[in-house]
Amino acid sequence: MIEIDKELNALLEEINDKGKGFLKSYLNLVNEAKLNENDSIKLLDVAVKTIKADNIIKYSEIKFFKVIKANLNLSDETILEKVEGIDEMWVAQDIKDYGLLYDSYFENIELPKFDLKALSEQEEKN
Repeated sequence: MIEIDKELNALLEEINDKGKGFLKSYLNLVNEAKLNENDSIKLLDVAVKTIKADNIIKYSEIKFFKVIKANLNLSDETILEKVEGIDEMWVAQDIKDYGLLYDSYFENIELPKFDLKALSEQEEKN
């Protein structure tokens, strides 16, 4: 049986320790996974829900969505049709070269330090 709190704590510790390196390795895994359409849509759905969770949508978050999208074999039309809560801005190619998009994203982000205890306390208040 998986203890979700322990798993989340371990994951958050890894993100806090490795920062951008964790995200880079995650994106490499997505690229190597060769997901089918259904799994790709699920991944993008989770990304959208995560981005919208705090009711503040930053361009850097949409850029992250675009970096994920670039690693998937989906057309813009399929994404717009099957991923809820997005519009053309989310799939528009700001930077056509994936390498430049990837580098631009990682040059400009600052990752917060995550604290599962604080997140749990916030959830209990709501």
